[in-house]
Amino acid sequence: MRPLALALSSLLAVSVSFAVSAAGPQAPPTAPASPAGPPEFRSGTAVVLLDVIARDKKGRPVRDLKQGELQVSENGQRCEVQSFRYVESETTLEPAGAGTVAAPVAPVEPAEGARGRRAPLNLVTLVFDRLGLEDDRLAEKAARDFVERGIDARTQVAVLKIGTRLGVAQDFTSDKQLLLAAIANATSGKDFKDRPLTDQARRASRNLATASGFPVGPEAGDGGDASTPTGERVTSAGTRAPGSSVANDQALGMADVERKQREVIANALQMADRLQRQMEGQWSLYPLLALVKAQAPLAGRKTLIFFSAGLQVPSNLDDVFKTIVSEANRANVSVYAVDSRGLQARADIANSGAALRDAAVTSMQQQMKGASDPTTVAEMQLMDTVGDSLRLNVQQTLSDLAEQTGGFLVANANDFGKAVDRLAADIHGYYEIRYVPAAATFDGSYRRIGLRAERKDVVLQSRHGYFALPPSEQILLPYEMPLFMALSAATPAHDFDHQAAALHFAPGPEGVETSVVVEVPLASLEFPLDSKKKTFAQKLTTLAVLKDAEGRVVERFSDEYPLSGTTDQLAAIQHSNAVLRRSVPLEPGRYTLETASQAKSNGKTSVQRSSFEVPAAGTGPGLSSLCLLRRADPLPADAPASDDPFRYEQTRLVPQLGGPVSKAATPNLSFFARVYPAAGGAPPTLTLDFVKDGKIVGRAQPALPAPDAQGRLAYVGGVPSAGFAPGRYEIRLTAAQGGAKTVETTAVELVP
Repeated sequence: MRPLALALSSLLAVSVSFAVSAAGPQAPPTAPASPAGPPEFRSGTAVVLLDVIARDKKGRPVRDLKQGELQVSENGQRCEVQSFRYVESETTLEPAGAGTVAAPVAPVEPAEGARGRRAPLNLVTLVFDRLGLEDDRLAEKAARDFVERGIDARTQVAVLKIGTRLGVAQDFTSDKQLLLAAIANATSGKDFKDRPLTDQARRASRNLATASGFPVGPEAGDGGDASTPTGERVTSAGTRAPGSSVANDQALGMADVERKQREVIANALQMADRLQRQMEGQWSLYPLLALVKAQAPLAGRKTLIFFSAGLQVPSNLDDVFKTIVSEANRANVSVYAVDSRGLQARADIANSGAALRDAAVTSMQQQMKGASDPTTVAEMQLMDTVGDSLRLNVQQTLSDLAEQTGGFLVANANDFGKAVDRLAADIHGYYEIRYVPAAATFDGSYRRIGLRAERKDVVLQSRHGYFALPPSEQILLPYEMPLFMALSAATPAHDFDHQAAALHFAPGPEGVETSVVVEVPLASLEFPLDSKKKTFAQKLTTLAVLKDAEGRVVERFSDEYPLSGTTDQLAAIQHSNAVLRRSVPLEPGRYTLETASQAKSNGKTSVQRSSFEVPAAGTGPGLSSLCLLRRADPLPADAPASDDPFRYEQTRLVPQLGGPVSKAATPNLSFFARVYPAAGGAPPTLTLDFVKDGKIVGRAQPALPAPDAQGRLAYVGGVPSAGFAPGRYEIRLTAAQGGAKTVETTAVELVP
């Protein structure tokens, strides 16, 4: 599959749709020979591509605007418009290679509305969120109306479903019968559980490789060749077999379109897979983010119609929501949201108002209390209650998503016919504008787009803005940019302490399970205080990047930690740690772990780099990383079973990641490791050695418990620290079985 990786990286590396591209001539990009690393941060003039819908006061399309009649600004500063044209779908398809998205530099368009110019393809993605039975019925009707009345031979539509995973009911096609069947499937109330998301991404990649002309061998269960989710066979030349829904693609000049369409599905599934492994449970936001990002390489009008029963965004996912809007605007994707609850959705405002009134009552009670009165839970959560009350109007969130990306909300009706007609009109006729931003640097700030028509009674509909982040095939959250910049600095920052480690455990079919842990002691942070309100607030961001021996990025993780409360809670907060922990399968080999943490209030930053090795399986018993333990937290009696490698019986073990260990505060040094016996033979034995200056100064031979249901053995043991003088020690654990041995080591520095 290496040729496929090259093809994906090459296409994404040159895609600058939004159309962000460095100004001036550039040499054609060379396909990288490895997965992309972290984004390169560079400055330079960018070109922004903007779709604009213009209507009169009665809602009728306005098709005769001239360039001088429309002004574009960013953050109030007027921008230079480089090109301006009105695009209509009745014209023929743009020839392959003439699109502006795949070019490093966007070509200059005619200054006036060149109505005869060939228009690009219309791509529409129908996405069905998790819906109830009645929601499914209304969503199906609206989607069927759109397919039957809103598409033509030049409009390609894909159907996807968000359930417990992102599933594809139909990839891009203009065949109405296939689309109607896919819509019925997506609104049937059944989740797509035929394959895990990772398998779907792999199959989509194989389809893309075949369509791109790369030879791929048969996948188990495929019957010898790759197939699309609808069962259509793809030839090695990348064209569909006779009888396909788009058999007339060649006549329309679409030799390269099919490959790009398949790339959208493959990239969306792959990115959704990676993102959902990082933050499982956020089933709506991360697939949406992956879908809009994946469409960046494609030219033409790109529309995502999102059928949902309301979108609720918790406060900790505000940045994800903002990133969806920004990435959609950078990829030139307009989102149209359909509230499939129909008339039932009107209860949102009432629910939001009731919650806001409750927050007001709590606030009044807080102001009337005496200084000695205890703080209640409701008062501690007051700001969260206010924020959550605003988010209870989940229809408003749908509206924000649509309007900020150049679409609109369809809601509060059981018949969406008129809205479908208006949506179809948006797709088939719009103004395309390219302009140069007033600010040229990618500084990560939010740039609000302003539009003003000189002609009276013209209503404009377009995108609201974007984050000024550098072009990258990766999804970059706004708070990650300063962390990446900190990692790329010549001198690593160390404004406060933090620890990080990568600990390997059981081998599996995709690699060795590896747990990445980053820990920031909150005592090392400053917490700004509000003496009047008696509150504190801080926000911590953390990033971890894994690189292989060649310096290629294998995986990255990040998180954001809002830390706020009343001043009487501050001491408890400062005695705790912020922990980022993620698991990832890794192939055996040498790796580097780079981590960065930043306190947002003052920009203080800490960077750390370390190397580690994931061992290959040997002939002897398998052995996990040897961990020094900080503590063991008891679990509830009814805690469900878990594959967490740090779980031991009814406790969860917390590793000590680094730093000196006080003998006075730690009378017993506790260690943890998992042993994976080789099949057959006698049970393994363990030897624990303390080594100082190359000499063994202490040895123990701990006993092992019986294996668990998976055949694993857990070693949890302790050694008194009193018998060891202060200094640095290497702790060596040896597992022996049948004449074969496996050794793991860790280091500890003892202080008085």
